[in-house]
Amino acid sequence: MTPGLLALDFDGVVCDGIDEMVESAWRTLVEVTGREIPAARRAELHARFSALRPAIESGWEMVLLLGALTERAAAEDAALRDGARWAEARDAYLRAHALAPGPIAAALDAVRVRWLANDAPGWLARHRFYDGIAAWLTRLVAERWIVYVISTKSKPFLDALLEWQKVPLPSDRVIGRAEPKRDKWDVLRGLAASHGLGTRDVWFVEDRLATLLDLRRHAPDFAAARLFLADWGYVFRDRDPAAARAAGIAVLNLPQATGPFEQWGVPG
Repeated sequence: MTPGLLALDFDGVVCDGIDEMVESAWRTLVEVTGREIPAARRAELHARFSALRPAIESGWEMVLLLGALTERAAAEDAALRDGARWAEARDAYLRAHALAPGPIAAALDAVRVRWLANDAPGWLARHRFYDGIAAWLTRLVAERWIVYVISTKSKPFLDALLEWQKVPLPSDRVIGRAEPKRDKWDVLRGLAASHGLGTRDVWFVEDRLATLLDLRRHAPDFAAARLFLADWGYVFRDRDPAAARAAGIAVLNLPQATGPFEQWGVPG
């Protein structure tokens, strides 16, 4: 069995940009709050942020996560692994600092745009494509598979990173953040229809389990689509793969992903 349309999340599936995320979130946090963070805390906050990265969905939340961690004891971090508890902490930080998601997202994009414009090599170097992914994508494009990258990251950043790795994915196959926001299943539904395919022909690889579960819950027409949790991405490894299997979602590892589709396995 092979996909009619293969869609990949970007952060945590194609690329590990945790170093850039922390630095951009750091710069944005200082800008929107006007509060300096002691440089001596960089290593500590980087480690704590990395451990909790699977809890968040959108870029603007990274700024709030870093901000919340500066005001919380490390012993309290485990509670933020729960989606509801993270949402409470995020919203409490917004209220306490009179912030709003829209301006934070705009400030984060502006920070990244300035960094990329002023120091493109430095910005790019804070990213790492997962082993074998760039070559695999290049091969899929050459073999004319229908492949899309779908992300909540702004498209210019996606384009810059794919170009840096010499992945010749056509620009219209790279779907970045939309305004107003569209759910990924809505995007996938439209892409499948544009190629004359049904949702049963869609294979979707995502590292955020909540996104896959939401797709199952809110898009029943995707019941026949093949969903995969990328276990090499931003996942809570002690719980997410098992929870995915329990929900009938296949768990994919990196060697499988870059190998033949016939070896991708089945849910369960």
